[in-house]
Amino acid sequence: MKRKLSFHLSQQVAERLEAAARRLGARKSSIVEDALDRLLNPDGDESHAATPSRRLDQICRQLTQLDYDLRVVSETVALHARYHLSVTPPLRVADQRAACDLGGERFEVFAAQVARRVHLGTPLMTETMERLMATSPDLFADDMEQAVPLGTQVKNHEPGAGVSAAADGEAEEFITARDRDQ
Repeated sequence: MKRKLSFHLSQQVAERLEAAARRLGARKSSIVEDALDRLLNPDGDESHAATPSRRLDQICRQLTQLDYDLRVVSETVALHARYHLSVTPPLRVADQRAACDLGGERFEVFAAQVARRVHLGTPLMTETMERLMATSPDLFADDMEQAVPLGTQVKNHEPGAGVSAAADGEAEEFITARDRDQ
């Protein structure tokens, strides 16, 4: 048996309740009953939507993951730009059209690979970093001790001196791999 209760709502809340009832095709009383049940019994039936605190925890975890992913993307773009600018020689004007055509073809293949990986939900960078950490946990130990914060200018770096020297070695590997592929 259901009891009849009367209560007052602000105009704004009443309008939102009416709009929700129309949108959901439900009665206002059932919407209010479900909302009160979730508020008063947060550990009850799990079929109800998550309580606000659990939802906020989920949003916090998502934002933390987004922050991490954004840092990975930022570093990836920065490293790629540095490699590209440091290892790509200027082209003669006569060679630029052919290079642009080849670049366009390569970009289409690249975009298709990105679309496939995004669709499959398997981020290559995350997958690669996890594999590296699992197979070589000490790989980054020395780099982390000598790490220089992002945006810090490194003057007169010497080989073996922190991030800049590591990047020089990586650039040499990149140049070798690029030359080998051509």
